[in-house]
Amino acid sequence: MIEVDGSLMEGGGQLLRMATTYSAILGEPVKITNIRANRNQPGLKPQHLSTLKAVAEICSAETKGLEVASREVEFHPRKIKGGEFNFDIGTAGSCSLLLQCAAPVAAYSDGPVRISVRGGTAVRWSPPMHIVQHVVWAGLNRMGFSGVVRVLRDGYYPKGGGVVEARINPVRGFKSIECEKAEVSGIRGLSTCGGLPRHVAERQADSAHKVIRDEGFEAHIDVATPGKTLTPLSPGSVICLWAEGDALIGDDGLGERGKTAERVGSEAAQRLIEQIRTGAYVDLHTADNLILPCSLAAGTSSFTVTRLTLHTLTAVEVAKSIIGAKIIVEGSEGKPGRITVEGRGVTNPRFADQA
Repeated sequence: MIEVDGSLMEGGGQLLRMATTYSAILGEPVKITNIRANRNQPGLKPQHLSTLKAVAEICSAETKGLEVASREVEFHPRKIKGGEFNFDIGTAGSCSLLLQCAAPVAAYSDGPVRISVRGGTAVRWSPPMHIVQHVVWAGLNRMGFSGVVRVLRDGYYPKGGGVVEARINPVRGFKSIECEKAEVSGIRGLSTCGGLPRHVAERQADSAHKVIRDEGFEAHIDVATPGKTLTPLSPGSVICLWAEGDALIGDDGLGERGKTAERVGSEAAQRLIEQIRTGAYVDLHTADNLILPCSLAAGTSSFTVTRLTLHTLTAVEVAKSIIGAKIIVEGSEGKPGRITVEGRGVTNPRFADQA
């Protein structure tokens, strides 16, 4: 049994998700203790509980300790199966974080997987689904992952209720990636709002476009507001921006009380430009999403990062401790860096007999 100390480094939910994902893919049980030990309210929150239950259903796992506030869980996976799965987080908990855990597991299934998730699509402390779609999953697809995701209804805090659909095909395994410096040919984006006047989304887009244009980049930012049947349960707005070309770089801004739409858009654009100016391949939030697939991949991956975060460095340590991956990190926290991962070449059992 794999044993993981949940207080390692950042000691948050990411460690829990990674350990569960590794357990399901490797087919090895895992015991996680001191869950979220470094948080003000340690233990499982409803968001984490929903994620663990979702992955458990996909791989028919037996579990222990799956209840709110639990600080210790056991996860005993079985075969990862294809099929249709429907998960309701029940709050504005992040759809993207649930899929961060479930999607790699689905890639190692015995057949196509369709996942429908209800929850938050644009909430704090997690990437909005449009960034997942155009940046994170774009990176995974370059590594051999075969998945598409779309947002059917936005979900904002506090009620959530967003609807996301993901379709994932099984793959033999992940491929390594290597990129030192990425070229950016332009910037695309989407500004949207629900339960608010359309001009909120338009002002977000206009202010972002001005910043991007002033920095010398071409940009195309779509504006979208849902019809009555797709209006989110709670009003909200978000702008998502991403680089076109080789770079896997994106950023976003969430609307909030007391903050003008102009500030939401301009600040998101400024953060994006700052990351693009580093010349790196991967943004600070996408980097930690790549550690797990790189550690599973066949071959050695190497990529530059706009800024090393504690989140990413924690992912590195989890990968080292669970799968024994050899990982070299060049640079220090808060600065641009380079990450090299020697993958273990983990193959989907469905393809094990193929040459």
